[in-house]
Amino acid sequence: MGMIKLLKPYRKMILWLIGFTLIGNAANLVIPKIISHGIDAYSAGNYVLNTILIQFLIAVGVIFLFSVLQTVVQTYASEKVGFDLRKQLSDKISKQSYAFVLKANPSKLLTNLTSDMDAVKMFVSNGVSSIVSSLFMIVGTSVFLLVINWKLALLVLLLIPSVGFSFYFILKKLRVQFVRSREVVDWLNKVINESILGAAIIRVINSQQTEYQKFLKASGEARDVGISIVTLFATLIPLITFFANLATLTILVLGGHLVISGNLSLGDFAAFNSYVTLLVFPIIVIGFISNMMAQASASYERIELVLNAEETADTGTIEKVLDGDIELKDVSVFYDDKPALKEVSFRVKAGSRTAVIGPTAAGKTQLLYLLTGLIKPNNGQILFDGTDVNDYNKETFQNQIGFVFQDSVMFNMTLRENIAFSETVTDESLSKAIETAELKDFIDTLPARLDTMVSERGTSLSGGQKQRIMLARALALNPKILLLDDFTARVDSQTEQRILNNVQQNYPDLTLISVTQKISPVRDFDQIILLMEGEVVASGRHETLRATSPEYVQIYESQKSTSHYEVSHDVEAG
Repeated sequence: MGMIKLLKPYRKMILWLIGFTLIGNAANLVIPKIISHGIDAYSAGNYVLNTILIQFLIAVGVIFLFSVLQTVVQTYASEKVGFDLRKQLSDKISKQSYAFVLKANPSKLLTNLTSDMDAVKMFVSNGVSSIVSSLFMIVGTSVFLLVINWKLALLVLLLIPSVGFSFYFILKKLRVQFVRSREVVDWLNKVINESILGAAIIRVINSQQTEYQKFLKASGEARDVGISIVTLFATLIPLITFFANLATLTILVLGGHLVISGNLSLGDFAAFNSYVTLLVFPIIVIGFISNMMAQASASYERIELVLNAEETADTGTIEKVLDGDIELKDVSVFYDDKPALKEVSFRVKAGSRTAVIGPTAAGKTQLLYLLTGLIKPNNGQILFDGTDVNDYNKETFQNQIGFVFQDSVMFNMTLRENIAFSETVTDESLSKAIETAELKDFIDTLPARLDTMVSERGTSLSGGQKQRIMLARALALNPKILLLDDFTARVDSQTEQRILNNVQQNYPDLTLISVTQKISPVRDFDQIILLMEGEVVASGRHETLRATSPEYVQIYESQKSTSHYEVSHDVEAG
């Protein structure tokens, strides 16, 4: 049913394909009769070569012409279906939330867009015409066999139900294996992706053998499932061959007897034998196509799961310019019933600078994901300028939020394209963002400057350079709110301080929220929020927290003892 639903919008194209296929097959069915008439005419002594030859050439010409047309249409149809389906899938994924992508598993989505899509395209390209052709040929040859000699035909045709039962039994098991094979491919893609992306760290910690064993396990599972599929499928061909040989034996024994006794002409015997051959071939084709059909059906079911997934409803309609006021009211986020954030509440004034500090796994990054709308809270409310975040139009809202991720995301494009990632970025805002992120001197040293190509995943750039490019990308949009996720972790203290000063000077009305583990760069911020184990432990200015929060003092003192900057600053202050 799923595949029929897929092909429904392309019914006109499919009808043309079926029409060309049937005309070519009809001509194919005529050839044995032409040969039969030729043999009988020759035996009777009234053989006319030119007539037989012309009839034969016309039939062959029709087969050639409509086979070409069939190939053109089926190729176009498969590419059209593949293009449209890939577009639908891509659009669906792009409209879904970040949480959906994580839950659906990026490796599985990649398989949906590649291997699953190829299986569906292959079925449209070869499966549809082959099924129609095979069924038509089976019915057509059966009719001609019955016309020539119905008694002999019945003996041959009785073998078809046996073949059909064998198909049903084997295909039922094949389908289960094909579903399992796609799951294994998802797993294998994930292992390969992690091994390639983590190649550097794998070699540094000398864990190649561990990763190799993970790959072998996934690859071995894929091999075992593949062997199970091939083993099941391999039993089809011997079965068909057995029944075909049985039919041939029946024809030779009984058909030969009928020719000798004069109840069947030599031409009809030759035609009968040719039709049996034509009958066997489509049965073999159905065997191959059944494999393709089972695979395509399993693949399309997986694609349908994504296409039919409930979309994240964007019910917001407000499209106003943000001032930058932010308030969280008892916000909680859970992952598998484990709290990442627990009843978090705080306020951020427009144009202010707020730092969120805390140890690893405190829930700092999840907090930023909430503020960008990438994930939704399980409980609580998030307000921007006093309005619930869900009431804003998603596109308008996110265009006003700049987010610098902790992990740098670089694309294999020019520096200009990596920074001016949106079409709304002007040359003026681009230049301002580059200066603010302290990138101008670095770009000026490059031969092609902003037109320099960035290598895949930015491997030719240092960690600090990538982080500053990420910051420039966020600032180029002239956001009202800027969220920084430990973005200066790979930048030295002096550059970090200059960047923060640049942001304050060049974007004075910007609301800044910076997640960091270092207190020194943010000690003069308007508000510092201490987050530990998903809870707000304390909040206030640096001096207030030093006087009221033992947890803050402990973190501050531990950093102070290892920071020359902090020591020198305290001496100057004293």
